[in-house]
Amino acid sequence: MGRGRANMPAVRALGVMGLAVAAVALRRSQTRARGNQAGNREAAWTTYLHDHLGGADTAIHIVDQLKRAHHSTPEGAVFSSLHEQLLADREVVKELLTRLGASQLSIKRFAGNAAGSVLRAVVGGERGELSLFRTLEALAIGVQGKRCLWRAAQRLEPDLRAPGGRSFAELEADAIRQWETIDQLRLGLVPRTFAV
Repeated sequence: MGRGRANMPAVRALGVMGLAVAAVALRRSQTRARGNQAGNREAAWTTYLHDHLGGADTAIHIVDQLKRAHHSTPEGAVFSSLHEQLLADREVVKELLTRLGASQLSIKRFAGNAAGSVLRAVVGGERGELSLFRTLEALAIGVQGKRCLWRAAQRLEPDLRAPGGRSFAELEADAIRQWETIDQLRLGLVPRTFAV
């Protein structure tokens, strides 16, 4: 049995867990819709930040696994740098929640950590394996999601500075560079992974 087929039960379990979290989030959002409008907007921003914090936790777990698995390769250095950048970006999201007086703990964050721990066992792979290509593609999509967060923050508060004094436009530019780095690695795997 190939590695891809062996990983399918874990991927399915993560999908079911994701659907459960989405159902809880939907029910909560419907309940909150009955409150006052200003409170709803702040609650929505807090929920959105929790979404991204959970996503950051998952990405950090995945990149840490890639860093360890490829430590003696040129890609390992890229993953190590990306890991540090993702940790710093997660701190920005944590600080934004702190500024709102919101907890950094949430069901979504718990799910993100759980998913990251499970995925750590099945992500990655060697050059030429579909699992590594898929992992990089998922990371690239996640980084685009983070870029969306930084763009939303720019629209919400154009003059708001991120923790550490950086602008959200600068954070967005970093996300673009991160995406380009990941996508370059991903595209470099195409000839080794696929044949037509």
